[in-house]
Amino acid sequence: FVLVLPLGVIAIFSPEGRSGDVWGTWFSVTLLFWGMFLPMGAALYSAMSVRTDMASRRVVYAYAFPRHRILVGRFLALLLLWLGSALLLALLLMAVGAVLVGPRAALPVPMGVLVPWVGAAATLALCLVVAERWGTGLTAVIGVLGMLLSGVMADTSAWWFVPMVWPLRAVVPLAGIEASGVPLEPGDPLFSLALLPVVAALSLALSIVLLAAGACHVNRKEL
Repeated sequence: FVLVLPLGVIAIFSPEGRSGDVWGTWFSVTLLFWGMFLPMGAALYSAMSVRTDMASRRVVYAYAFPRHRILVGRFLALLLLWLGSALLLALLLMAVGAVLVGPRAALPVPMGVLVPWVGAAATLALCLVVAERWGTGLTAVIGVLGMLLSGVMADTSAWWFVPMVWPLRAVVPLAGIEASGVPLEPGDPLFSLALLPVVAALSLALSIVLLAAGACHVNRKEL
């Protein structure tokens, strides 16, 4: 509700909304903010989860226990928790689309919400490893940088090199807007969905690499 309803008010009073395209504007703007806030969400989830159980982990680390299992388990738990938020957002948007336009309006919603979530998995792994190694401060910096860079790089060719930008890059063709929020012109190459499997594959592959590096660190970490 915090994300969907305020953006609905913006959509209603926007030029596109006043011209009759309330649902299209609402959907696009919501996905834009979803993709832009995912890096910050990854940073907050990671930093807080690592910080809150620091004392208990010291106790667990004192035993002959594979420490990397805690790291991997934390990643999977946070990813599933995030999935719950994504599904809730998808359900709200589908309900809004069905009411405003009809059942067919709900069809693109699941992909529009879930593909950016998959694209953000690498950022979650990165933030989790950074939180384990360097703490909350640097993790928060990554989240803020992710939000800022998403708005300027998601629709450029440089998006490949910045994992925090990948969620919003997936949003661009799905929502039909540039990273700045400007609607794409008909026939724009950015409408191509061919990069969505690439974003998902890159995110999952980098997540594995980062978790492997993080596992090496926690297994050798001094108490």
